[in-house]
Amino acid sequence: MNNVFLIGKVISDIEYKFIYDRFKIDENNEKYKHIAIARCYIKLQNNSITEIYGYDEMADLLYREIRVGGNAFFEGSLDSNGKIEINNIEFI
Repeated sequence: MNNVFLIGKVISDIEYKFIYDRFKIDENNEKYKHIAIARCYIKLQNNSITEIYGYDEMADLLYREIRVGGNAFFEGSLDSNGKIEINNIEFI
């Protein structure tokens, strides 16, 4: 995976959903299932717009703390669809 570091402004409401039958492989090669996802769009300093999302605890944090118009520093990884899975957030 490609690591990304972004500073951006949230331009859409947070979409929070519960999901089922979504499996991933952890570091011990065991399957586990995500139960929640939150996603939104951010506008970067170069005026490009990208979608970010987070699973489980990160989804809860996104839903609780992020508001439209808020600025934050996002750390994550680029997925195969060009979207960014968030691993860490620092609020500005």
